[in-house]
Formats: sequence, structure tokens, C-alpha cells
Amino acid sequence: MNMQDENGRSYDATKPVGVCHGAAEGPSMNRRVLLWVAAVSATLMLVGLGGVDRWLAGWIRSSGIEQSRVFVHGLVAFDTVFGIGLWIWLAGSLALAIGCIGFVWRRESRWPRALITASLVQFASLCTMIVGKNHFGRLRPHEVLASGDWSHVWYAGGSSFPSGHAAFYCGLLVPLAAACPIRWLRALLLAIPLFVVIARMDLAKHFLSDVSSSALFVALYALLAASLMRHWLPSPEPVRR
Repeated sequence: MNMQDENGRSYDATKPVGVCHGAAEGPSMNRRVLLWVAAVSATLMLVGLGGVDRWLAGWIRSSGIEQSRVFVHGLVAFDTVFGIGLWIWLAGSLALAIGCIGFVWRRESRWPRALITASLVQFASLCTMIVGKNHFGRLRPHEVLASGDWSHVWYAGGSSFPSGHAAFYCGLLVPLAAACPIRWLRALLLAIPLFVVIARMDLAKHFLSDVSSSALFVALYALLAASLMRHWLPSPEPVRR
């Protein structure tokens, strides 16, 4: 019996769950997820650069929610688990290594290919982030709030724009979420980077446009990867409940 998945693609509902579609039946990742991430991120970046960055940073400081314990301890926990403090390339390198081993071991499985794709997206995102930080030199919110001088925020030797944490977590987890056929797991993979970017703003480390710009180029890189690897990474099989 033919049915349609959330992307509008037809599939045989009589097939066992876990049997992947052929590579020609659709894109390698859920483009709808990536397009939504790109659209929301672009909107928030423009809104932030349009003036909300300053207002939001001031509101967080004056409201007393800055340095909230849930964000402080939660971010430390995630950073420890993902090893970002040890080496920013560690998680992506491990994902790439595990993906390569899995590809050799189970060539027909989707998860090794998803890990390899996600690691490459993260590497590209981190490289873009490093170039952006060196070029724009934007001061962090806590630095601007301390000085009170909003006339000299860009090209001031800072490292706020774009966000490294957002590039790190979104770069690895957003592509995995787009490749994941299980909705609750996809939501979890998206919730982690969302928590991280909110935490970074709460800690006065980043403006709204800092984190949203990183999420934007992650989504664009992931869309590019989905197009280039559509014949290599099969479409996710819809999971029926």
C-alpha cells in the first residue's frame, strides 16, 4: 500500500521499518527541516542586526536572568560531553572516524553515511566561523555592556561574530537531525543546539545575530551536502507509529 511521508514522497507501507529507500527516490536529508532552520536563522540574524541585538543584551542584563544556573551548568555539561574544551575538532573527528568504520563494516546502512556527512558539514561550519571571527572582530555583549560604547562594536578585535558554539553544535547535530527518520530523536538533536545558543546569549557571550548567523551557514552547508550526496546517502525511511 502506497503512502506519503512528511516530505510528500511515496513509500510502500508494507515494507518493514528500517528498509531504506533507493537513493534515487529523494534527497539524502529532510530538506524541510534544513529550509526551516535556514529561514528562521536568517530572519533572526536580520532582526538582531537591525537593533534587537542591543535591546536583548540589555534586557538580559537588567532582568537578572543573566548567568542563570540552568544555562551555566547545562552548558558545562554539554561542553564536557562533546569535548569542545579539549579540541574543537574532536567531536567531528570522532564522528568521521566512526562513520568511516561503520561504512566499511555495514556499507548499506544509513547511519555511517549520516555521520560522515554531518562531520563534513561541521568542519566547513567551523572553518567559516574562524574566518568570520578574524574578519569582523565583533566585541561580545559583556564587553560592550561593560564599556557602554555601542559605537565601536565591530572590527574592534573581538571574537563574538559568528558564534563558535553555535557552529560546533549546529554543525554536527542539525545535519544528523535532518537525516534522522525518528521524530522524537530529531527533536532531541535540534533541542541541544537550541539550548546551547540560548545559554550563550544568557551568559552575555553572544548576541542574537552571532548565534543565528552560525545556524544559517550550517543549514546552507547541510542543504549543499544534501544535494551533492543524494545518491550516496539514501532517504530516511518514515517511521510508523
